[in-house]
Amino acid sequence: MNLANDADLIAASNQALASRQDDSSYRGWTERLSTHIGKVQDATQEEFWTEAFQRELWESEAISATGQGFVPTAQFWTDETIIDTFWNARILDADREDQVFADELQRLWDSAADRVRQLGSRVPRLKLVRAFAALQPRHFTSLADFSALLRVAKALDVGKARDGMAVLHQRILDRLDAVWPEIQVPFEEPPELARMKLPWLLLKSGDRQAGDGMTVEAGDTPGQIQLRPLPASRRRRGMLAMAGGVGSILAMLQFVKDGCTREDFREHVRSVNPKLAPSSVNTHINALIAEWGVLAAEGDRLLLTPRGAAFLETGDPEDLSDWLLTQILGFDNLLYSLRQGPREQKTVISDLQQVNPGWTTNFAPTALISWFRAMQLVDFTVDKKLVLTSRGEEWASRIHWEPEQLAKTITAVNALSAPTLDVTPASLGRPNIDQLRANFPKNLVFSRTLVAQLDAALWSNDRRHFVVLTGLSGAGKTQLACSYAKALWNEASLSKSGGVYVLPVQPGWHDPSALLGYVNPLSTDRYVRTGFLNFLLDAVRDQERPYTVVLDEMNLSHPEQYFAPLLSAMETGGHIELHAQDDDVDEIPPSIPYPANLLIIGTVNMDETTHGLSDKVLDRAAVIEFWEIDIDSYPGWATGELDVEHVAQLKSLLKKLGTALSPARLHFGWRTVGDVIGYVRAALTGGAIEFREAVDQAVYSKILPKLRGEDSDRLRKALTDIADLLREAEYVVSLRKVAQLSDDLTRLGSARFWR
Repeated sequence: MNLANDADLIAASNQALASRQDDSSYRGWTERLSTHIGKVQDATQEEFWTEAFQRELWESEAISATGQGFVPTAQFWTDETIIDTFWNARILDADREDQVFADELQRLWDSAADRVRQLGSRVPRLKLVRAFAALQPRHFTSLADFSALLRVAKALDVGKARDGMAVLHQRILDRLDAVWPEIQVPFEEPPELARMKLPWLLLKSGDRQAGDGMTVEAGDTPGQIQLRPLPASRRRRGMLAMAGGVGSILAMLQFVKDGCTREDFREHVRSVNPKLAPSSVNTHINALIAEWGVLAAEGDRLLLTPRGAAFLETGDPEDLSDWLLTQILGFDNLLYSLRQGPREQKTVISDLQQVNPGWTTNFAPTALISWFRAMQLVDFTVDKKLVLTSRGEEWASRIHWEPEQLAKTITAVNALSAPTLDVTPASLGRPNIDQLRANFPKNLVFSRTLVAQLDAALWSNDRRHFVVLTGLSGAGKTQLACSYAKALWNEASLSKSGGVYVLPVQPGWHDPSALLGYVNPLSTDRYVRTGFLNFLLDAVRDQERPYTVVLDEMNLSHPEQYFAPLLSAMETGGHIELHAQDDDVDEIPPSIPYPANLLIIGTVNMDETTHGLSDKVLDRAAVIEFWEIDIDSYPGWATGELDVEHVAQLKSLLKKLGTALSPARLHFGWRTVGDVIGYVRAALTGGAIEFREAVDQAVYSKILPKLRGEDSDRLRKALTDIADLLREAEYVVSLRKVAQLSDDLTRLGSARFWR
């Protein structure tokens, strides 16, 4: 719905009004509205202050129909402060300058809302709008629901969420006034009433074009606003458990009040919950965007949505009710079932598992129930049954539909209990090679062929996405893995931080506990989590996107030992066992399905400190070996701060050294190239060492220490060729060391830099 253009607004208004020409229910609304407003405007001060009059002012549905206000208002009917505020609103001088009038009306609105809070009640904003609309009908529309009002304001391009309620109504009406001479009111309806009701008619027309993100719509009864539920198949499945509950969400939203970068928000989330793993921080942010609808991403910045801004201002979960009831699977089912009366928790969990057949454990249902308790929608009776609170009853009364369940053939993708999916590249929205490379950091240069090899190896099996990168140390194996993982997300706002977890493997990992955690032996109701476990749980919850773990130097320990549960599950498609208890421990289920959206990239360096890979690992992984690097393509040349002549000399030397060492598998990668450039730059900056001497020392300290091996034709030739290069270039320090290595090789049968 886009009505910013005058012509579009006029056409839409005339069409909406004309469609009601023969609508008897619409005519009835006009009559009820006229009678109610006339009564409020004509009341004497004495009549106005009576309890009966105030009751009708709060409870009348002449302006907007049933289905909106649920907060009891009886205590307000006799409160002198509220009545006095209402009276002042009714007699407000309409001759004031427009902005002054709007500001004063907003002040009175705020005063009434503040008094309601002082009385210990939640603000019945929907009913408060109806009261103010009757008090000032020329300055309020018939839209009592804030979400609906904001939607119309945005369509007219006249308002934002931060605008006050009274101000937002006035701006909509001012926009209509600008084109009113061109609007044709049918059947001699009083223009002031048509003007008041027109925003509802425009909303009703716009509902035909509404997308999945719309949570409210105009109902069939004139003036009615009702929730617009998504089908079960298109809802978010499950809600992420967050330590601190509603309080944590508010603390996180406070930081975003004026907008912030994603990275700054990540740091803030960590400060709110220091125990969160990096991957879980990303998941929390995504949950606030997709599960709660309180944040929106614009590039690398995060902003509050209108819903988030309202929730932050009031701290009242009521501001989230439209989203949760219409967008989250199981939310309406749980409230709907408890409308029938108290139920045992195990029965409620069982019913929720019927809603989503993928919830095969009680993890996701329990998390949902925990959020219901945190928002004070349910509580336990003395006999430990779940029962709706008064707030829960209000929310449940808004469900005008019969909640749906997922068909058993549809698999759940967001809950921990989801079954294994045969995820295909297409279902994950896998970009093509050129799109992937475009998302790589600009300072990294990997060949199109190499990226294509990694991509093909990862997706060669529907479930086993496992690749081992081996080869030259410092050639960028870890950087390649991380860059590919981030590029896979294919979203500019997420690609810098989401979807990848780098796990530096440690020597001495002989069992899976370092990865999967364990039950605390001193307190068996506590589970000791790890960053990898949190990342794995994120992958199971969010199987619509790929999650990549990078096992950095994976052969520092035996992978077949510390990685055994995942190696087994990826082969069989079974579950990953986490602990041996019958029930969840500290929200960790006994097992989780192997997520088919999990990508594993291991990096391997083969030397005397590492272990070889067993057949159990190799049978499940694709191995990519790359030894050659293009020294000319190293991105650090442009930022190395060396003059053109020095760069040319250094490139020539390093390429010749690499060629000489390559047959013996002793050449070097980009890390060494970068270190040599850095050493030479630092030496020249110091002013005490000349270029030739600096290069000589850099070769000695960064390249020669890796020269080692038993006597062989290849090693002898490599040392001879290097000696010739160094002699020609007059690098005397490095030449002396190579001569020692050659002598050791001849006399001892082996050579080693360190001896």
